[in-house]
Amino acid sequence: MPFELSDTQRAIRDVVRDFARREVAPGARERDESGAFPHDLVARLGALDAMGITVAIEDGGLGLDTMTQLLAIEEVAAADAALASIYTAHLLALEVLTLGATPEQRRRYLVDLANGSKLAAFALTEPDAGSDVGSMSSVAHRDGDAWRLRGEKTYISNAAEADVLVVFAKSDPAAGFRGISAFLVRRDSPGLSFSSPQDKCGIRSAGTYSVYLDDVMVSPEDVVGELGRGASLAMRALNGARIDVAAMANGIAARALQLATQYATSRHQFGEPLRDFQAVQLMLGEMDARLEAARVTASWAAAAKDAGGDLRRAGSIAKWTATEHCAQIVDMAVQVHGGAGFMRESEIERLYRDSRILRIFEGTSQIQLLTIASALAATFDETSEVVA
Repeated sequence: MPFELSDTQRAIRDVVRDFARREVAPGARERDESGAFPHDLVARLGALDAMGITVAIEDGGLGLDTMTQLLAIEEVAAADAALASIYTAHLLALEVLTLGATPEQRRRYLVDLANGSKLAAFALTEPDAGSDVGSMSSVAHRDGDAWRLRGEKTYISNAAEADVLVVFAKSDPAAGFRGISAFLVRRDSPGLSFSSPQDKCGIRSAGTYSVYLDDVMVSPEDVVGELGRGASLAMRALNGARIDVAAMANGIAARALQLATQYATSRHQFGEPLRDFQAVQLMLGEMDARLEAARVTASWAAAAKDAGGDLRRAGSIAKWTATEHCAQIVDMAVQVHGGAGFMRESEIERLYRDSRILRIFEGTSQIQLLTIASALAATFDETSEVVA
């Protein structure tokens, strides 16, 4: 790491690293081929107290800083990006609860989610509503004191395996973005159903599903935050979760750099190892520089989060930097491997497929740049003086 770690951070990183290398990495290829959800590994993350690192102790977590969570995510991602995707999707749902849950909701839901005995999902995206959250068609109608949910979500990570889903629907359809509310829906709720796991290019053992809401009844006690403030709650949660995605990208990139360096050392051409050729050295040097820059940026964003700052800019910069650098690093690692990197039996081929989604979910790279530009415009008005 390009910065000093505390004893606690180092200890947790080492515990998760040992778990990832001994238990996660050996079966990653087989899980990629089968698409089987790794229930046992998710349970082990809970047993390691890794599922709620930043959640307050009284709410079932460890009460530690965001940087510690990033270290854990990076180690998991270096071993298996699919498990890291399950992990970060769970943490995204937890972000909503930490931001908006009542004390009773924290007791009923957050404690078990943070200690890893239960799994969560975040259900926002719809077939016709991705980045444009206000265009969602899922609705929540009053039914006495309760709510009746109808609609469809898609590309929802963990949905069929989660014990509870944070579902967003319009409680006031006429109000658009400001008419969306957040609801806690238990997996065994009548009227809630799921598609088969969606067949994906990468992170194949991290199940994603369409979610069908057919008159799902939700009690008033399971509304998260204020009515009509659900979209704002979702955006705030995503701002924080984008830093987690940055850590996931850094983990994949770190593994790609390791594989490329190892291959360049062992592979010989013209009687010399590849690492002695300047063209390969240039690629390895660029990969290392990109990775460290992404790590520093993620660390900066993590500090901003813990300081209670506005994460719209910092979260977007962290995600854009890490995911775009990850794409370049993995691509160069394939190039170092040559034809061997294009073969299905190569680990770098799996990393190439796994890394592609990072520039799409939790907001595309283009959405991140628009968010950054918007924050920039708010920072510098027309009367700002340019200082040379």
